[in-house]
Amino acid sequence: MLNCIQAGKKSGKLDWKIRAFQYTMKREQKSIVLSVESGEIQIFLYSHEQKGRAGMLERFLDQIGEVLRLCEDTDGILVVNREGIIEYHRIPLNSYWCSQDTVGRHILELYPELDGESSTILTALRTGRASYNVLQDINNHRGERVLLESTTIPIVVDGRVECVVDSSKYHTIDQRVIRGGEGGGLSTLDRMLTEDPAMLALKSRIRDVAGLDSSVLIYGETGTGKELVAESLHSEGGRAGPFVSQNCAAIPATLLESLFFGTEKGSYTGALTRKGLLEEADGGTLFLDEINSMDPALQAKLLKVLEEKKVRRLGGSRDIPFDVRIVAAVNEKPQKLIREGRLREDLYYRLGVIRLTLPPLRERLCDIGPLADYFIEHYNRKLHRRVRGLSERALRLLRGYAWPGNVRELKNAIEGAVAVARGERLTVEDMEEILAGRLGGLNRPPELPEALRLEESFSLTRALDSYERELLSRAMQQAGSISQAARLLGLSRQNLKYKLKKFDL
Repeated sequence: MLNCIQAGKKSGKLDWKIRAFQYTMKREQKSIVLSVESGEIQIFLYSHEQKGRAGMLERFLDQIGEVLRLCEDTDGILVVNREGIIEYHRIPLNSYWCSQDTVGRHILELYPELDGESSTILTALRTGRASYNVLQDINNHRGERVLLESTTIPIVVDGRVECVVDSSKYHTIDQRVIRGGEGGGLSTLDRMLTEDPAMLALKSRIRDVAGLDSSVLIYGETGTGKELVAESLHSEGGRAGPFVSQNCAAIPATLLESLFFGTEKGSYTGALTRKGLLEEADGGTLFLDEINSMDPALQAKLLKVLEEKKVRRLGGSRDIPFDVRIVAAVNEKPQKLIREGRLREDLYYRLGVIRLTLPPLRERLCDIGPLADYFIEHYNRKLHRRVRGLSERALRLLRGYAWPGNVRELKNAIEGAVAVARGERLTVEDMEEILAGRLGGLNRPPELPEALRLEESFSLTRALDSYERELLSRAMQQAGSISQAARLLGLSRQNLKYKLKKFDL
């Protein structure tokens, strides 16, 4: 079975048990290096003893199958020899996990905050035991905080650990911390551009409640600017502590608990002493975006901590008091989330002492022009362009699009259009090129009915009435209320009610 390897053949295909592996082998002065591949995965074995090679390879191959199965769903692989030196890595370019120049370095050079107890790799080298899906909270080579979910397998030959294979998934923590005195990085109400009556009323309400300590729940579709509202609440309020923002959807449920409550070193393999979000935000504001993505069991724990105003780190023995204003956000209607069991009703009432609703962009069409002008100026500076604005036809086109991604989508569309603009103003053609495949939104004018043909019996008055009736009907179906339909059509509520009565709608 191992004749080809024993004979010193440098490469080939090896059938072993139920799997087939490609391998390459080279001899060094005091070692044999065997590389076994499965797809892009390569695992290396180092043997410092020539004799007994066949038995060593058999035991190695018995273990490699498990390693390769684990490595099939991973963001990166490290192979570390028994001295703790990295001998091989497979990581993507621009990885959040670690830098490309890792080979030949000790694992603690890469992650100096770890030690022999908290590093799963060094633990496996010391004990010879594997560990599975262990959380490691580290700072990467860029100084960014990263959560690694690691599976670490030692390769044991003749009772001795030859090397360790570490397969990790990494999770970047979508988190911002702005300390007191750094308020320049936060949005304020002055930066909330709007001419829409509903948005102006919202700005007024934010100003009224900013100085309170009561928790706030913001509802708005994705891209409507919920974080801007949260930042404005902090900026306009009197809290001197930090503003801490965390997107709950960015972190797997299994990792969120340690992120929220913090950890003590040694509470589990890979754990370091870390403050949780509630401690980080002490004296300030904690913004929890997309809290509806949080597991209901963790929602219950969060509710208890918020009621008691003290937190205990995982593995800790003392309660730590905190003074934090909670601002949470959901991107779906709260009542729907409660019905579906994705948001606990008791947490909803605890968070929603003050409730703010952000209208989608399709309900504030009067803001599309000012927002587009703002983004054009922004991207002129960033991209070194000289676009002077939108043509009238381009503005009408933007107002006829439904904007499912709301202000964020408009911002991205303007960036793309400014980048490819051929003239001094953005034209319909510029915008159609960016929005290609997405036009046909809910508030795009309907096509003329086939029945309306320019024949002798044609009546312009009847045709316009038919067209207006179709627009009104579609607006009411989309908006669901007279007030929202009026905003959608750019009419007063009273005028819309008159037209609905006129067309018996």
